[in-house]
Amino acid sequence: MRNTMIFFAVAFALFSGTVSAESDFDFEELMNDVETKTQNVQNNIAAKDFATAGKEAKELQEAFKLVEGYFADRGDAADAVANAQDYQKKAEAIQSALSAGDADTAGNVAADFSKQCRGACHDKYKPL
Repeated sequence: MRNTMIFFAVAFALFSGTVSAESDFDFEELMNDVETKTQNVQNNIAAKDFATAGKEAKELQEAFKLVEGYFADRGDAADAVANAQDYQKKAEAIQSALSAGDADTAGNVAADFSKQCRGACHDKYKPL
């Protein structure tokens, strides 16, 4: 009996955490934030504010980890999962270029990031 109670307590705790995590995650809000940050990264690179651009590129990388998980959990969007992984790599490339002082490459990758994001996934999966 005690083992059964422990099992249900653990299951309840895990389920409660999942529900809580899902309620804390608003996909539409995240995508709006991504769109804003994408523009901010480009603007900050142009303004030579590499520290802020790098910080926001890191935030984009983290956001697309959430996007990857979202579409992986959905189970019917392997292309969106692959795109999210690609955007994580692009965000990392922006950070690397900025760390190396290569504003031109960072700017080009940031522009490509914005263009690809809109064309590859946005049109297909928006609205959800």
